[in-house]
Amino acid sequence: MVDLESSLRDVLLREEPEVPPAHTTLDALAALEPTGDLALDELRRYAFADPAIAVALLEAANPTGTEAIASLPGAEARLGEAGLVRVVRATLDRERSASSGGPLAAAQRRGWRAAVVSAMLCRELARDRGVPSDEAYVCGLLHDVGRLAAFAAFERLVAGTRPRGSTPLRRWEALADRWHVALGLAVAERHSLPRSVVEVIAFHHPGPARLEDEPRSPLLRIVRTVDELVSVLMQGADSGAAVDGADLTSGEAPLPLRESLREGVRLRLAGREYVAVGFAPHQLLVTGPAPLGEGALLEVEVLDRRRAPFHARVLTAWQEGARFGAIVLPLALSGPSLAAIGGTLPAGADA
Repeated sequence: MVDLESSLRDVLLREEPEVPPAHTTLDALAALEPTGDLALDELRRYAFADPAIAVALLEAANPTGTEAIASLPGAEARLGEAGLVRVVRATLDRERSASSGGPLAAAQRRGWRAAVVSAMLCRELARDRGVPSDEAYVCGLLHDVGRLAAFAAFERLVAGTRPRGSTPLRRWEALADRWHVALGLAVAERHSLPRSVVEVIAFHHPGPARLEDEPRSPLLRIVRTVDELVSVLMQGADSGAAVDGADLTSGEAPLPLRESLREGVRLRLAGREYVAVGFAPHQLLVTGPAPLGEGALLEVEVLDRRRAPFHARVLTAWQEGARFGAIVLPLALSGPSLAAIGGTLPAGADA
């Protein structure tokens, strides 16, 4: 471990931290021709769901001497549609030759997916609390940006060495845990990210009790809360401990997240069968055989349970190998969660 950390330290000292776009984003954007309203709308959806492009947009929209913008729609409004396309194309050109088959590709995909899930949950919770939702979205998307930078550095380290044996993924993940705040702050400084984003990067993990007496911003409280929920949805953390640690009101979490059996809840969406593998107070995390269009309004039928169908909107979607994941929002914030429909979810289930 000492040699590995020394090598990593050398990489970090001689190179600026980099946050590569997700390869699913690169593949999707490369296939788009941003020449019409529909194409531009698709480009915007992919761009706003990728931490690397979000960082580039905020940097481009916040030159020295201007009032800081901390939302992606605000960044696009300042840059204009042509500016949005220019930033995305620059990212594509820079990363076009990157390989997606590195030994840490799966960890990078999980990091990207966790960032998107965090962003969506932060936005929904901010709406409930009267906090600017677009800024909360950015904070959720970028608070763990140092983790993505860490895995990118690890990939460069692996590519430049001849390891005597394969390093277990858990060791790389432990190193990412150790370095991700410092790397995130380095990314924030390099790209002059807004103060609210810097705060959540620096303090999203609670510190010693003596330091926690200082008041924290509503955005930081939301990010910390969502971190606890994502630890259940994406990592299989103990749900009881996560709910205890989450800063939720009784109205936001009327039912606890629950540990589970191995099967999820079977649903029918757009004529195909999906499985709900995770939930938060207002979202379902589903996986299935076909992509779901972002923004689509769908009827959801709960299979194997006596419950009337309900409607939900697709908040975000992604491809993961041969399967497709999505976050769907039941209409009305009091809409059904997995707990409400009598279901269970696999601990650590992976959409």
